[in-house]
Amino acid sequence: MPVFHVGDPVQIHFKLGNTAIALQGKLAQMVRPLMEVHLTEEPLHNGAVKPGMCVLVVISGGTGVYTAEASIQQYRPHTGQVVVAVNGSFRFQQRRQHERYRCDMQVRLRVVGDAEWITGTCRDISAGGARIYLPQEFVLRSNTLEIVFIAPTNQQAVRAIAEVVRTSKLLEETGWEVGVRFTEMDRMEKIRFARLLQHWASAEGHEPIHP
Repeated sequence: MPVFHVGDPVQIHFKLGNTAIALQGKLAQMVRPLMEVHLTEEPLHNGAVKPGMCVLVVISGGTGVYTAEASIQQYRPHTGQVVVAVNGSFRFQQRRQHERYRCDMQVRLRVVGDAEWITGTCRDISAGGARIYLPQEFVLRSNTLEIVFIAPTNQQAVRAIAEVVRTSKLLEETGWEVGVRFTEMDRMEKIRFARLLQHWASAEGHEPIHP
């Protein structure tokens, strides 16, 4: 039986055109199959989110993450309330134990196969993924990205292939954040990445981020 409670973090994932969106919120109540979520960030007011839309619900609770397909029943952007109907059972995945470290590092990224690069800033990083700030909206033709991290010590480029796991629009500043999970890195890149991660793990004033 799922182990999550009122107040646990919830993400509601869906796509608007080619753009992946994740609404951030907290679980308000659940009476199966209905679940009410109160958003903790600015809602979307463009009318694109409508009853009947299929979404993926992700809940962080206990020692892991629970996911389930659902459909939107009500969306009230002025009150920050979303009601969804969960389809079937939740799937459980053990929470990964990678330490995340705050950083301020230049990155370039692009959809694999595209020619255009986008410049951004990596804000935290771990052995499993990263959180990247982009000053502009990034239209995704696919969820697979090529990312180049620019090492602050020697300006060496460290390359990785990653999967987009969430995107969100920032409230307090212009721009978007993209959360990625690393999926591919060759042997030499893994060595360079280990050195890069060690730099941020040992840098003065940089401590692990605890969820």
